Amino acid sequence: MQSNTTSITTIKQEVRLQEWSAQIEAQQASGLTIREWCKENGIKPNTYYNRLRKVREQYMENSQTVVPVSVPRSSENICIEKNGLHISLPADVSVELMTALVRELC
Repeated sequence: MQSNTTSITTIKQEVRLQEWSAQIEAQQASGLTIREWCKENGIKPNTYYNRLRKVREQYMENSQTVVPVSVPRSSENICIEKNGLHISLPADVSVELMTALVRELC
C-alpha cells in the first residue's frame, strides 16, 4: 500500500507543478507585471513567487548535469551570447564565476 500512496502523491505533485508552470508561462506571455497579473487572476504575489521557486527547483532537479569542460587559456576574452545578450569576460575568469553565469543564463 505504501508504494501506491507514494505514486499518488508524486502524481499530485507533478500535476500541481504543471499547473503552476502554466500560470508562470501565462504571466510571462501576458505583458503584465507579476503584481498586475496576480491581481487579475486572484493569486497573491507571494504565492506566485513561491510557486515560481518550486517550479525552478523541480526544473533544476530534472535538468541535465553540467559537464566540466577544459578551456584553453589565452589572452583573448571569452564571449558568451544568449538571446541577444553579449557578455565578454577576461580569459582568466574564475571557474566559479563562469559556472554561476552559465547556470543563470540556462
